[in-house]
Amino acid sequence: MTDDVSDATKPKSSMASTSRRQRRERRFRRYLSAGRLVRAQALLQRHPGLDVDAGQPPPLHRACARHDAPALCLLLRLGADPAHQDRHGDTALHAAARQGPDAYTDFFLPLLSRCPSAMGIKNKDGETPGQILGWGPPWDSAEEEEEDEASKEREWRQKLQGELEDEWQEVIGRFEDDAAHETQEPESFSAWSDRMAREHAQKRQQQQCEAEGACRPPRAEGSSHSWRQQEEEQRLFRERARAKEEELRESQARRAQEAPGDRAQEPARAGPRAEHPRGAGRGSLWRFGDVPWPCPGGGDPEAMAAALVARGPPLEEQGALRRYLRVQQVRWHPDRFLQRFRSQIETWELGRVMGAVTALSQALNRHAEALK
Repeated sequence: MTDDVSDATKPKSSMASTSRRQRRERRFRRYLSAGRLVRAQALLQRHPGLDVDAGQPPPLHRACARHDAPALCLLLRLGADPAHQDRHGDTALHAAARQGPDAYTDFFLPLLSRCPSAMGIKNKDGETPGQILGWGPPWDSAEEEEEDEASKEREWRQKLQGELEDEWQEVIGRFEDDAAHETQEPESFSAWSDRMAREHAQKRQQQQCEAEGACRPPRAEGSSHSWRQQEEEQRLFRERARAKEEELRESQARRAQEAPGDRAQEPARAGPRAEHPRGAGRGSLWRFGDVPWPCPGGGDPEAMAAALVARGPPLEEQGALRRYLRVQQVRWHPDRFLQRFRSQIETWELGRVMGAVTALSQALNRHAEALK
């Protein structure tokens, strides 16, 4: 009998305690709504088992909607949960996000700092607080973020690998250029003069074609005349080069046969022009116009350097063009040129020739630097 009485009293006591707790929770919410925060805090201290998130809407949602910053701070201090959802699935962050920019600092940021994971909670409409604020993708897309980071990592590694390959190819190409330069034999004067004649003829034909306005195929008679003229110019150039070589050899042979005593008995010369008078010795050595410049008769060093670059490989073939310019830099280097051709140039023309050679060498160096 006593057991039956105790079983009957238990539901009544539990129901009474639940009713008292709900009344106290309603009183707690009324204190918050009325701004009586001290009484609300004292009530919770006397009855620590009260649920501060109970009610619809929950107290945090109501504080955000009423722009009640002191109530929000008190609730967070008393342990309110920013991730608690109402009947629509909204959290306090959803409610703060709907209040506009004015509520961002006082309501949204405190909630976010207390519970950052609440940014990924969706309501029943599938919206997160970040989407309400217009921050783009939802914060709960952890897989998408990992995929984005993985793709960025792959792109960075591919870029790094490409940079390393480019640097490696550049180093290998530099070594190949050096090896090709070291093994390349110097071109003889005859081969050089023949090539210069061919290039000069091709350049002249191109200039004639540009002057006409359009490179239309010429008639048969004009074509044969042009080719005959080019062959004649090449033949004259080769004959002139051979004559220069023969004269040079004869001059060197005469100098070798002269005795040192005879040289000592020669009268003193008036100046550099007296070494080679305009008589018989005039045709044996070069003057400025006799030097096989890249452009006929010499001229502007920049124009001569541009002509040499135009005769080389196209700009798309950077490696071949660098090798070609390196050979031209060696050929027109002032020390190298002076060592090879000093004995073939008139003494009183040597300064003018070397000035043009030095300017041409500097122009070639600038072209080579521009390709790096």
